[in-house]
Amino acid sequence: MIELGKKYRLKKIKGFENSDNEYYKVIGFYNFDTVICENTYGERFVFMKEFLIDPQMPNEIYSDLMLTFYFLI
Repeated sequence: MIELGKKYRLKKIKGFENSDNEYYKVIGFYNFDTVICENTYGERFVFMKEFLIDPQMPNEIYSDLMLTFYFLI
């Protein structure tokens, strides 16, 4: 469960190297599936809850997000 005022890390995308271990503090809820977060530098971001690592499920560190790239030639 994602809670107001707590800090969370973002889930990783399978197949991509990402060394981002930054924590984001939840400062507000936009609707039932979106949160407003702030990093340690005061920058604000909007994430869907499913992209934050839930402390009740710490082994779920990968997102179900799939990226597709198209190249125009």
